[in-house]
Amino acid sequence: TVLMNNVHGRRINNDILRRKGSGYTASHGPDLMLSQDPWFMGVTLRLAPDGSVFASDWSDTGECHSTRNTQRQTGRIYKITFGKPEPKSVDLAKQEDKSLVELQLHRNEWFVRHARRLLHERAAAGRDMSDVIERLHDMFATRQNVTRKLRALWALSVVGGLSDDFLVRQLDHQSEYVRGWAVRLLCEDRDPPELALRKLRELAADGESPLVRLQLASAMQHLAPVQRWPIIEALCARSDDTADANLPLMYWYTAEPLITDDVARFAELASTAKIPLIQRHAARRIAESESPQEGIRLLVNSLAHMEEKAHRREILAGLLKGLEGRRRLEMPSGWLEAHAMLKETKDSAITGRAFELALIFDDPSALAKLSSDAADKSADATLRRRALDALVAKHVEELPTLLVDLLDDELLRRDAIRALGQYDHPKTAEALLARYSSFAPNERHDALQTLASRVTWATALLDAFEKKKLAVDDLTAYTARQLHSLDNAELTERVRKLWGQVRPTAEEKAKLISQFRKKLSPAVLSTADRSAGRNVFQKSCANCHRLFDAGGSIGPDITGAQRTNLDYLLENLIDPSAAVANDFTMERIETENGRVVTGLVVSETAQALTIQTANEKLVLSVAEAKSRNKSPLSMMPEGLLQNLSADEVRDLFAYLSGTTQVPLESELEEAGSFGHSRGRP
Repeated sequence: TVLMNNVHGRRINNDILRRKGSGYTASHGPDLMLSQDPWFMGVTLRLAPDGSVFASDWSDTGECHSTRNTQRQTGRIYKITFGKPEPKSVDLAKQEDKSLVELQLHRNEWFVRHARRLLHERAAAGRDMSDVIERLHDMFATRQNVTRKLRALWALSVVGGLSDDFLVRQLDHQSEYVRGWAVRLLCEDRDPPELALRKLRELAADGESPLVRLQLASAMQHLAPVQRWPIIEALCARSDDTADANLPLMYWYTAEPLITDDVARFAELASTAKIPLIQRHAARRIAESESPQEGIRLLVNSLAHMEEKAHRREILAGLLKGLEGRRRLEMPSGWLEAHAMLKETKDSAITGRAFELALIFDDPSALAKLSSDAADKSADATLRRRALDALVAKHVEELPTLLVDLLDDELLRRDAIRALGQYDHPKTAEALLARYSSFAPNERHDALQTLASRVTWATALLDAFEKKKLAVDDLTAYTARQLHSLDNAELTERVRKLWGQVRPTAEEKAKLISQFRKKLSPAVLSTADRSAGRNVFQKSCANCHRLFDAGGSIGPDITGAQRTNLDYLLENLIDPSAAVANDFTMERIETENGRVVTGLVVSETAQALTIQTANEKLVLSVAEAKSRNKSPLSMMPEGLLQNLSADEVRDLFAYLSGTTQVPLESELEEAGSFGHSRGRP
């Protein structure tokens, strides 16, 4: 079992652990403690010598590391006991070495840890520890309980009582925990003996314990490449670890640095590994390197010899991911032969990805094939979408003509609307505005974001709003801020007249918070319709935020936030930029062809920027970015409440502060029970 503080839940959780592969799964047990104090925010738990537990309480209503609402003087410490423990006055420093060794068997871990610390300090001070070492070895040999063997092993480690020969023998121990710790301790000094390396290779190839392999993957990161290669190659050949929660990524963390040691051997690892994640990540890492040609050539030549289609799919997917942002790469020798073989494969994922790769290599057959696939309304939807994405990534000059045609294709309409933003095409604004009224709500949002990304298109968009060809209610906070980011004084003033201030002053925000606090009293919230509030959430928030397992992942999941705290909700909705975490710092990027993109840079390589905007994840070539500026603003725009009615605000806050999910209004209408959630905030 594991006990831990639940920072937002005002409690100490009890989770029941069960081994699964190299790690554990957890299920909830009965909570150890629930606080009635709304300020309780537990942080650490510490054992005491009398068997009780100390719990530190931050005692603050502010979010973790918040710059708002933080009360630095209010921390508390609680002591949790069972029964009435006897007070203990303990001074272990006065104990003899023999007594400290015996304390390694104590039931209370407090004594074990402090006794081990004191033994460590005495050894470091130069005291003769030969008697201590003998006693600890005897404890390790005679105790049957594995936890006691491990305590003896750890104490031997800190007093210098472990030899390489002893640890190598423990690699054959019947307990996987002892074997795992022997692996770890052998590699800690970065210089295990040759016999140990051979045994580690055997454990990697033939060992039955995933927990030991987890220790192996971790320990390999201490070793030089020449020592690491044989072991990581054996680990990556373990197809039985494919579904493990930890091992594939741990193997990858160990393997990735080896690309700089031997790229040919690294490509061989990608080609022979039996774990899909290793295959894909290794191919990606080769493709995104500064000089990828040799590694790609080796992978291309290996594609013909791979027996499994799934392996080919992973290698191709990895290569394409690594080449994101590159418009062109010299065709590697052997590609035409490999492509001819891949085209014969009866697997659309393989053939489709092969054509996408061929497009980057300027294979003349690829452009015609992918253009045909994208335009073919009878073709598979996934195939068409992938083909279009590849053409956009290549930035095919003739593509806007096809994109305008695809605005009338229901299946690829959203993709076409977004893709048009990448081209400074003179007919884009006219084409989008002419079809706007026929678009679905999410397509309208995409169209607005595309039109707001260039000054000329934004001008046409605002003309349409001012002439009432478009409803001003459609001008959302996201689009208003995107228009503001164009940094054009005339457009900014027109937005202000249509929509209001994009960035209210601090005084205006404080006034709004005060006004809403008065309006959203418990009595008012008790009359709310939470189903209607969920509708408002879907329209205004769900694109970015997740609540009750529904919504997007651009911003934080707010299910565990302080949603019952009205001030917390008001501050975050009205002044979201007051405290912006580093992970959500926005950037303004202007491209060479005049497009302005605002969003989060979620990944960056030497070739490509991946940017999460309000409505899409966009990959730009680094060379395309004319300018980049970090913004102090949150990804969440200000003004989300200003175009909502009083009822909509009430219903939204009732939904946000609730403890359970509710159906959407449309779902209630279908069930014939519209409005049943009213009065249950």
